Amino acid sequence: MTTTSHEPSGHPFDNASVAARLAELPVTAEARELKMSTERGDFLGFRATPVRHDPALGDALLLHGWPEFASCWESTAALLLEQGMSIVAYDQRGYSPDVRPESADEYTMAHLVADLDVISREVGLERFHLVGHDWGGMVAWHYAANHPERLLTSTVVSTAHPIAHAKQVRADPDQYERMAYMRSIQDHPEGVARTLLRNDGQRLVELYDGDVPDDMAASYVERLSEPDAMLSVLKYYQAADGRERTASTPITVPTTFVWGSEDVAFTRGSAELSASYVEGPYRFVPLEGASHWLPESRPEDIARAVLERVREHSAS
Repeated sequence: MTTTSHEPSGHPFDNASVAARLAELPVTAEARELKMSTERGDFLGFRATPVRHDPALGDALLLHGWPEFASCWESTAALLLEQGMSIVAYDQRGYSPDVRPESADEYTMAHLVADLDVISREVGLERFHLVGHDWGGMVAWHYAANHPERLLTSTVVSTAHPIAHAKQVRADPDQYERMAYMRSIQDHPEGVARTLLRNDGQRLVELYDGDVPDDMAASYVERLSEPDAMLSVLKYYQAADGRERTASTPITVPTTFVWGSEDVAFTRGSAELSASYVEGPYRFVPLEGASHWLPESRPEDIARAVLERVREHSAS
C-alpha cells in the first residue's frame, strides 16, 4: 500500500480532492489519498483520521455502490471524523482504473468480498465497522455472513438482504418490476452504457433524480465516461445472473439497515423482510421521504445510525 498526499488530479470528487477537503477540517488530523496494491491491481481510495480519535469507536470502512464512487461518502466521513472515528473508503473494482477486468465472471460477489477482505487487511484494519450502500451494501451483507470475525458492526444503506430481496422479486410484482433495469443491463449492457452516457450523461444524471448535487453528478459522469469504465461497472449486474449461490448464513454481526421510503429499487417488503436473516442485534431505520441516494442526500441520518450502533457495541 502506498499513501500519497498531493494536489487533486482534476476531478473535483476524486479521492485526492476529497482527502484535500477533509484535511482542511478542524476535526481532521490527517487525510490522504490511498493506492492499495493487490494481486488484481491498484485500488484507489482515501483515509482520514481525527484529531481526537476515540479508540472505543474504532475504524469505519465505507463501501460505495453503483453508479457512484468512494467520494459519495465525503459528508458522512466528515461527520464521523467529528465524533472521533477514523475512515477508510475505496473505489471498487471497475471504478478504480487499474482494476477493470474484461470478463463479467471477475465481478461476482465472491470477488467483491475478497477485495474487501484483502484491502481492509492491506490498510491495517483487523476488525472494523463496515458501512455499505447499494452494491456496497450487498457486499456488506455477504461479508458479514462469511467473515463475522472481522466486523465490529455493519450498517447497510438502501440494499435489502439478498435472500429477502430474491423472495420479494418472486412474490411481489412491484419488486419484480423495479428490477427491470437490472434485466436490461444483463441483456444489453453496451446499449445501456451508451444510453446512460449519451448527451453528456443526461440519462445518468436523471437517474440521480436531483438527490446527488450537480457538481458531484457531473464528476460521476466524467469518470464513468473514461474508456471501459461504464461497461466495467455494469458487469456487476451481468455477474449477478443467478449462477453464484447467495450466502445463506444468518447474520450475527450487530447490524443496522437504513432505507429510504422512496427508494426506486427496493420495496418496503424487501426492506422489512431483511430482519428475518439477522440473528444478531438489529435495527431497521426507515427514512420517510428519502430516496435511494442516501450517502449524498442524507449523510446526517447515516452517520447517526452508524454512531448509535457503534456506541451500543462499544458499551456492551
